[in-house]
Order: sequence, then structure tokens, then C-alpha cells
Amino acid sequence: MATIAYQLIIHRNKPRILVQFAHNKTWNERVKKVPDARWSNTLKGWHIPDTEENRKKCGLAPATALSIQHQKVQTSSIRLSANNKTELLRCLEQLALKKYSSSTLQTYRNEFMQLLQLLGDRNVQDLTSEHLKRYMLYCAVKLQLSENTLHSRLNALYPVGLKK
Repeated sequence: MATIAYQLIIHRNKPRILVQFAHNKTWNERVKKVPDARWSNTLKGWHIPDTEENRKKCGLAPATALSIQHQKVQTSSIRLSANNKTELLRCLEQLALKKYSSSTLQTYRNEFMQLLQLLGDRNVQDLTSEHLKRYMLYCAVKLQLSENTLHSRLNALYPVGLKK
């Protein structure tokens, strides 16, 4: 029987499962039947959508709340510096270790990304409490965010140690 390798990848900003095996007409026909299956000359293999059903068929572990958030960060159209993207992923890992729910992970990811997007290439670790105070005032006065959104933004800063 042919050896088949499965790997989770991001292909053209989409989460996919790479399926690689030695040339085998039967397997090629079988993979072609998977909805949205695509051949990649670059990767020398098929890639299929990363869905719960496809993970199960490939014998891969189900996606966790953390892995889903990681994928969303990697595929986001919001431009973040490499350093700040790393800090965002670190923040998500800390939240997952504290067993925060998937909806909380999503909310905090979104709120933290707003700050990171505003920072551009400036490192989030360089922010002081005065910077964060001005950021929160900007959100309240200039953006006129609701009280709930302001609380979410502020709470999103706790896990990364930014709220001093």
C-alpha cells in the first residue's frame, strides 16, 4: 500500500490539508472527488480544505480553539509586523493555557489586533502604561467605542502583561 502524508498548511492565505503520495492513479481519482481539491506543482501534492470532515478522513486531530485562532491570524488581511504577529500568537497561547473559551479567544484576538494594526512596525512590548492610556482615550473619544467594546479592548491587554 502507498504511503500517504498529511500536513496542515496555509496555501494562498487559506487553511488547507496537503496530501502527498507517490503517483497512484487510484488515489489521484479518489482525491479529485474531494470538493475543492487542488493539485499544487509547487508543493508536489494535492491540497484540500481544512475542514473537520477532511481532518477526520485524514486521521488528523480536530482543530482546537487555539489552532483556529492561529489560522485566522496567519490568514488575516490585516498587516502586522513579524514581531507583533509573534506577540499576538503568544497572547493567544496564554489565553488557551488559562482555558479561555473560543469566543473569548476570538474577541481578545480581534481587540488586540486593533492595537497592533495601529502600531504598524512599532513593537508592542515597547508600550508604556502612558501609551496604553492614550490608546484607550483615543478609542473612547475619537472612535467613540461603546463601554463594552472599551472593556474588551482593555481586558485583551491583561494576558500579555501590557496593562500596567
